[in-house]
Amino acid sequence: MGGGLCIIPVTTIISDTDSNGLTVDIGSDGQGAYLHNVAGVTSLLTSNGYNGVAYGDWQFSTLSSTTRTVGLGFDQNDAVQPGDPHAQNPFVPANPPYWGMFAYPGHIEVKCTLLNRNMLAMAAGSSFTCPLIDKSETASGEYRLEPAISFTGYPETTDVQVRCNTVDSNGCNDWFIDPINLGEAAGRLTGPASCKRCSGDDGDFYMRFHIHITRP
Repeated sequence: MGGGLCIIPVTTIISDTDSNGLTVDIGSDGQGAYLHNVAGVTSLLTSNGYNGVAYGDWQFSTLSSTTRTVGLGFDQNDAVQPGDPHAQNPFVPANPPYWGMFAYPGHIEVKCTLLNRNMLAMAAGSSFTCPLIDKSETASGEYRLEPAISFTGYPETTDVQVRCNTVDSNGCNDWFIDPINLGEAAGRLTGPASCKRCSGDDGDFYMRFHIHITRP
């Protein structure tokens, strides 16, 4: 049990290079795997999904930890430019709270059950796409970078790819979360004025990441 909900604990491993060997924009704190209920970390499949689907969504957080954080990087070369396929119209320039990679308390989750997709029920070798929410409590306030078009409706953004690697008698037990087609995801950055789903907009970024999840 966790927070009144039935959960399945999982281990989260955030790589510092993506599947193409390139530096990521969502990175680790350099302290290794994140284990559920260790050092204040939350890492689980939740029963509280959309559409009545249980254990279909991964949720991860270090917001309650005093020692574990998550890296969030902003590279000027990753900022979406006017005329790019993922540029907003009218264009909104990138306006991050900082440039470079810094580690802060963070929360990441996928919302696969919003689309009636279930991570636990996946077959080995199968994949599907889901919206991903990445929230970071930076020194300048809460920022979200969201490749989550199916959830937010931001038309210039993408969703992400979830792949099941292996299964056991209880369902899938090993997953990768990557940009769709192992390329670059596109996410809109929203800052303190918009973190509660208000109207702020701090531009868009191409994103690289490689997240490995195992059960337990």
